[in-house]
Amino acid sequence: MLIVIPKEILPEEKRVAATPETIKKYIDLGFTVAVEAGAGEGVLISDDAYRSAGATVAADVEKMFAEADVVLKVKQPEFNQQKGKHEVDMLRNDSILITFLHPAAPGNHEMIRNCRKRTSLR
Repeated sequence: MLIVIPKEILPEEKRVAATPETIKKYIDLGFTVAVEAGAGEGVLISDDAYRSAGATVAADVEKMFAEADVVLKVKQPEFNQQKGKHEVDMLRNDSILITFLHPAAPGNHEMIRNCRKRTSLR
């Protein structure tokens, strides 16, 4: 089962959903882990630290989302300007998204509905 940790794209969000220490734990549990290149920059974690923990580091976030069984994020999915797509639209159908969501915020209603259609959000 593939766990993917993308770089957060919400403006001013510096956190990352997993550290090298947690990556090691996921791998010890039998998961495969991929981290988007530069995901840890905001908290001073290098790509090499993720590689040393056993993760692969990849640059193509769209491909990562499409292949992921589980996507770990800190904040809600956002529109990815570089890809011209919303992160929800990059998710593989029936994947699992683990993140903070704010479903009561009117600006998030459509995104929540789209998440429900594409993921295991129930």
